[in-house]
Amino acid sequence: YKPSLSRVSTRAKTVQYDDTCPVFRLQPDEERPREEVACRRTDFVPGSCRIMKELFADKETANCSHQLSRMICETKNYNPAKPEMTCRHDLCSELSAVVIGIYNEDMGVNQWKKFKSTAEAMLFINQELLTDWRTYHHGYCFIRCLGHDGRKISQLLILPPVLRTSSNSPKKLKNKHALNVNILLLDSVSRHHFYRTLPKTINTFIDLNTNVFKTGHVFDFELVQGIKSRTFESLQALFGGEAFNPLKPFSSFVLPPKAVDFNKTLGHFKEFGYEILYLEDMCWKWEWGLVKELRALNKKALFTERVNLFLEAVKRSGIDRIDVSYSSCDILQENRVKDMFHGPATICYNGIHQHYYLLQYIEYFITRFSFLQKPLFSFLMLDTNHEDTGLRLKQLDEDLAKHVSILADQQNTVTFILSDHGNNYGQFVSMTTESQIEIFHTTLFMIVPDTAAILLGEEKIKSLHTNQRRLISLLDIHHTLKGLLPPFGAKDGKILKDGINTDGLLSPVSASRTCNSIPRIPPNFCICQDFEKPALSDSRFALYAEFALGQMNHEILQQQRASKNSQKGYVACQKLIGVRFDNGKVHEDKNETIVKFDLYIKAPESAGHDEEKYFVVINFRSQVDTALTLVGVDRLTPYSPYEVCAADNVDLRLCICDLENGHEASILYWKNVLTPSVSWTETNFSSIHESCLYFIKRHYTSGIVLAVGNTCPHVQYDIEFDFLTVNMYSSSVMPVNVTLWPGTEKLLTVGFQKAKGKPWKYKYSLNYRAIPLQDKSTLN
Repeated sequence: YKPSLSRVSTRAKTVQYDDTCPVFRLQPDEERPREEVACRRTDFVPGSCRIMKELFADKETANCSHQLSRMICETKNYNPAKPEMTCRHDLCSELSAVVIGIYNEDMGVNQWKKFKSTAEAMLFINQELLTDWRTYHHGYCFIRCLGHDGRKISQLLILPPVLRTSSNSPKKLKNKHALNVNILLLDSVSRHHFYRTLPKTINTFIDLNTNVFKTGHVFDFELVQGIKSRTFESLQALFGGEAFNPLKPFSSFVLPPKAVDFNKTLGHFKEFGYEILYLEDMCWKWEWGLVKELRALNKKALFTERVNLFLEAVKRSGIDRIDVSYSSCDILQENRVKDMFHGPATICYNGIHQHYYLLQYIEYFITRFSFLQKPLFSFLMLDTNHEDTGLRLKQLDEDLAKHVSILADQQNTVTFILSDHGNNYGQFVSMTTESQIEIFHTTLFMIVPDTAAILLGEEKIKSLHTNQRRLISLLDIHHTLKGLLPPFGAKDGKILKDGINTDGLLSPVSASRTCNSIPRIPPNFCICQDFEKPALSDSRFALYAEFALGQMNHEILQQQRASKNSQKGYVACQKLIGVRFDNGKVHEDKNETIVKFDLYIKAPESAGHDEEKYFVVINFRSQVDTALTLVGVDRLTPYSPYEVCAADNVDLRLCICDLENGHEASILYWKNVLTPSVSWTETNFSSIHESCLYFIKRHYTSGIVLAVGNTCPHVQYDIEFDFLTVNMYSSSVMPVNVTLWPGTEKLLTVGFQKAKGKPWKYKYSLNYRAIPLQDKSTLN
């Protein structure tokens, strides 16, 4: 197609962008051996590369210049054999005490020690905090005093790790050549977004491969298929080794049905005496991050109970320490937020980005434990890009590039830099369907220094090279982690379910692998070319959309039934009204067809925009009684704003409510039934009983939609419906028996044409019984 041009005006200049797509890979094409593989990345959506440039190219991001950075103490030249801090004596006022705050894990608070001078505080840091077996800290402390100008100085000082007085000496390794494992997980970063926002880091990768490594390499895995567009399932795949897909889906705003099985991976490393570090930039006292992944969240409990609940869950998971993670509570509080989702533009403490502190501690941890000859497994998760603009990630680039250079020098450490999924939010999601591919096209770079490469051996390094251009997932990475444990290669050559090697990427992945062999949790897009073929948004897709809408509205009512409003129709969360659908795709496999499309729902006037966007997946099977099954629904537009008005017992992803009137519901809730569920075609309402029970019909060229609705607040109906057809599929098993509460609408069936070009017809029978309701609560 012909590249289209657009102009983006800035104060300084007008930039003209075309739709030429960049090359997102470390190795130029001319240096790449050609190989026939079943999966090649799907082509860019026309226009998407121009949009990428408009949104992300040459855009400046926020920094920490709004905060004054004053460093009371720091280490000049870090020596893991004898760490030492030096402090400035000219920053704190002579009239001010110097206080040092150390986090007490058992109490969940900082405890403060007071010193007369900076010199006295420095003595305490070096003799107590930097000496093994003495005062245990969590890799950091706060230093505070008043400056000469009377303003408070508060520094977060990262400290090298020390050994606990109560720790047991680890078991001896069965093989003296142990490889350390280090993982950096970047939340909400697609492979392409990594390339376009972290150029200094990419250049560092290229420089390492070109000028530094001899036997080692930075591996760039080009085809990593996402498991699901959510962190919990991604962590469960990485650590638990499974694609967790319970029969009953659960919202991000509730506790998962089980904790992430960290021990399925970490337990193996602990058997070999590894020290396990887990770091995150979230605050455990709030509702996101590790506290939720471990199901250790109970905000209604006493604080002391919450502390114990979290500590016990961390211990059960196989994690030895979370150390500097605890500082995230103080940092987020300083920035006046409880989490970094959807803002602010930058998160800083004492004029320094939050990520810098965490990366610094990882460096201290690896170098210190390597010096002590103790094997380690470190994990850091950064949520920097979990926001709407996609620009905050740029703040990480310079620090990450330096961090990568340091990691490359840790000869016994293999580092994985990966992501769980791409960004679910922002303008890129609303402007192009390319964003949906990016959500499931995730990042994986693997840094294997020279010594580590020698320890792994030529065959495994050759496999890593080969697998860079084959389709893989987090499940392969899970088994790769286990494959790094000594003795290397103990389980080589064995193939597990779905064609996964027992040592993951350390053996060749099949070149014929497609998304059929990757367990994916719907709704999900395959990143392979032509796996899912575009389809016309015709009347058949309108029927699919009708079915999805009916199921979604039914689910809202079902979830309300547990509440005091169980006999009412839509209350706080309104009936979803479809306005359009597009981006249809199909994948045919034996006797079933997977149908995917975007469904647009009318937004309330208080939202400030016209539509909410959903990604819908339906399974169509011609050989069963119920031809259609709603497999999955994901909301692509932000839904957290609706938390202020949503019903507590309704999945927030489904809820659209009045942002201005909060939880107040209209007393005319039953009148919603006479509002058509879709606006793209005409709806016929015909009264069956006393202008209360209505039969609802929408006719399409390839099928019919039949429903019933109850508009009266004082009566319920028991309905029996049967549907007889010629050349038609039905979405429901017949007969249908349903109880129709006041103000509710029930989709009876979606009937659609079997053989194109042949006529279709139907007839139905409908019987009802009206039951007067005495409970006056249904009236208000």
